[in-house]
Amino acid sequence: MLIPTQAMIYRPEKGAMWDPSVIWHGGKYYAFMMYNKGGREGLKAKHCLLASSTDGVHWKDEGIINEERESARECRFFKCFVGRCGDKFIMDHGVARPEGQDTLRFYESRDLKHWNYLFSSHPDPQWYGRRGRWDHMYIIPKEQGTPDAGYWGYAVATPKPGLSRAPGMMQSPNGTDWEILPPAEMKWGDTPEKDLEYGGCERIGGKYYLIGGAGDYVSKGYSMYTMVSDGPCGPFSPDAEAYRLCGTTSKNVTWLAAWARAKEELLISNYASLSSDIGRPWMLPLRRPVVDKDGHLRLGWWKGNETLKGKPLTLEKNTAELSTRGKNGPYQIVYLSEAFDSHKGVVLEGRIKAGPAAPQWDSNDTASQAKPAAGFVFEKGPGQSVAIQLGIGQPEGRETHIGRLQTTAQGNMQFQSEDVTGKRCATVTGIENGKEHRFRLLVRRGMFELYIDDMLMQTYVYEPGSGKVGFLAHNTNVIFRDVRAWKMSL
Repeated sequence: MLIPTQAMIYRPEKGAMWDPSVIWHGGKYYAFMMYNKGGREGLKAKHCLLASSTDGVHWKDEGIINEERESARECRFFKCFVGRCGDKFIMDHGVARPEGQDTLRFYESRDLKHWNYLFSSHPDPQWYGRRGRWDHMYIIPKEQGTPDAGYWGYAVATPKPGLSRAPGMMQSPNGTDWEILPPAEMKWGDTPEKDLEYGGCERIGGKYYLIGGAGDYVSKGYSMYTMVSDGPCGPFSPDAEAYRLCGTTSKNVTWLAAWARAKEELLISNYASLSSDIGRPWMLPLRRPVVDKDGHLRLGWWKGNETLKGKPLTLEKNTAELSTRGKNGPYQIVYLSEAFDSHKGVVLEGRIKAGPAAPQWDSNDTASQAKPAAGFVFEKGPGQSVAIQLGIGQPEGRETHIGRLQTTAQGNMQFQSEDVTGKRCATVTGIENGKEHRFRLLVRRGMFELYIDDMLMQTYVYEPGSGKVGFLAHNTNVIFRDVRAWKMSL
C-alpha cells in the first residue's frame, strides 16, 4: 500500500532514512535510500527503502526493496547508487562491516523494484588500502547513448599512501562485470587535500564535474565541493573560485549531494537535518545544475519545483519600502501581517532592490562588520528572530550572513552570525547595489531555502516560533515588491 507523505520536504512516514539517490524511469522518479525501519538514526540502516514520485516533488513510500546480506552480524546497508546500463539497472551499495567500510555489493534489476544479487567487491591492494573505505560508486556511460562503449565507475575509496586522495575508479563493458582501476588522477594545487565522499561525476559541455563532500574541512559544517577535469579519469582539480558547491560554515545542516539522472536532464539531489532531529533528515527539492560562462558549477531552481505551490494566499500588502536613514539604529524590519503555518509550509516570491547605503552605525555588529545588507527575518519570539543578511555589492567582495537577531535590554538590535557565504562559494553571495533581483523563499518546519534570480543562496534551519516572516534593511534602503505567497502543496 502506498502511503502519501508530505511534499518539500520528504522523509519516510516511519523510521529514518539517509543518503537518498534519485533516478527517473518510465514516467516516475525513484529515490533509493538507506533505511533504519525501527529507529531514529538513518546511519544505522540495514535496509534500502524505495520512494517514488510522478513529479519529483510529491513522494510516496514504496517499501523496503533490499536488506544488507549480513545484517545479522551488525553489518549496515550504506549509500547506494543506481545506474542504467543498457536494458537493465545496476545498484551498488556500501557496507559498514565490523571489519571496516570496505565492501561494495552489486545487484541488477529490470523494474527498479526487484533486485538480484550479483557479487561483492573489495579494494584492490595494488592501489587501495586493504581495510580502507570502498563505498558507493556512481556509474556513467563512457559515451552517452552508446551502451556498447561501456561504463565508468567512481567509488569512494582510500588510496594507498603516496597516491593522491581521489575517488577509486572502475570500468565495465556491460555494467555487470567490473574491473578495478587505479584512483583518478588529482591535482590539488593550493587547496588542502582531503578524503572526500563523492556524489558522482557527470560530463557537461566536454568537461567532467566531480562533486564530493566533507565536514570540518574548508568550513566547520558539512559542505559539498566541486572538482573539474577534461577527461573521465582526471586529472581533476578543485574549482578554486567556486569550490564550495553548497553547505554551511558553523554546523551540519545539509549532507552529501548527488547527481541525479532525470528525464532528458541532469539534476542534483540533497537532503538536510533539522537541528532537533539530526538523525532523521528530509529530502530537499531537486536542484538544476548550472555551468556558468566561466565553467563553474552552481545550483539553480528546477522548474519541476513549481508544483510546490499550492493554494495562493492573500497578502494584506505586497510591497514594503525600508530605509535606515534617519533611524536610531542600523536596522529596520517590517513583518508581513500574516502568520504562516510552519508545519504546512509556505512559498514566497517577489522582487528585491537595495541601495544606496545609509550611514553606518556603531552597533557592536561585529559579525557583519556593519556593512549594508538586505534580506529576510523569521520571528522566533518577542525581540528574537533569525535573519538572512544579503551582502550588497559586487559578487567578488560581498558576503551573506545568517544568524540570530535579538533586541537587547537597552533596546538595540544585535546580530550574531552563524553562517557566511562568500569567497570561494558557488552559491549566491548577495545582491548588487541598485539592481532588482527576484527571490524565492521556501519555509517549512524550521527549515528555509532561498533562491536569488533562481540560483541557490542557502538551505538553513532555525527554531520556528510565531510563523511570521519579514523583510530587513541593514544600513541601506531596500524595496520589496510584487510579493506573492502560496501554501506548500501536500
